[in-house]
Amino acid sequence: MANFNTHLGTAALTSSLAATALLSAGHIVPITALWLMLLGTIGGLLPDIDSDNSTSMSTLFRLFGGLITFSFVGHIYQMVSMFELIVYSVFCYLTIRYNFKSSLEKITVHRGCCHSLAFIAAAGLLTVWLVYLLGYSDITAWLSGGFIFFGGVVHLLLDELYSVDLANRRLKLSFGSALKVFSPKNPFISAFQCLLIAALYLHGPSFDNTWQQVSNWSDFRFKPEWLNRDEVMHFFDEVVSSTQKAMSQRQG
Repeated sequence: MANFNTHLGTAALTSSLAATALLSAGHIVPITALWLMLLGTIGGLLPDIDSDNSTSMSTLFRLFGGLITFSFVGHIYQMVSMFELIVYSVFCYLTIRYNFKSSLEKITVHRGCCHSLAFIAAAGLLTVWLVYLLGYSDITAWLSGGFIFFGGVVHLLLDELYSVDLANRRLKLSFGSALKVFSPKNPFISAFQCLLIAALYLHGPSFDNTWQQVSNWSDFRFKPEWLNRDEVMHFFDEVVSSTQKAMSQRQG
């Protein structure tokens, strides 16, 4: 199984590349790209949310606590006093950071239901629903959920790759326990995840606008125009020619 630093670094790198590609195609603005990089990185740690006392779990709940508290404050700051705002913020963060974390530790088993495509799909759709509920566009909502799902898939793939011993050409006992559609050992929770996926998709924003925008890559540029081979060679020919002329003038 890949360690925390591997999951964090890989999720951050792949999410950055994906967000940069969307930015280069004109699908998003820079601030949205930063937001998507953050969500992709969170998604890359998400399957380890069922790992008791792990670095991933502690980091995730710090991030969750901070993000949810920030969103909560952004919606109530005009309705309450400063003292109430501080109390509500601290209560919200501590509840998520400790109480919710403690409850999750009691009901989950590492590499169980959370290490599945069903779980990260449900997490991605829940993100879509929450972001849209906060007033953002359907495109931003679907991209946010998509990056959560993308980061989660990267995590599961890494765990499976680390389950292959290339040196001895064998599969470790952990192979197949990470990248699975759902957990067959937990049929009730898996069924709930599938029902949640269906409900969130049916009651979420339309995907049509997002698909129309993201599927258009006509403005995408992988490399700058000056990197064109013919233009580069023409540039060097001009440099050589001008250098030769300058040298001949000096000799003359």
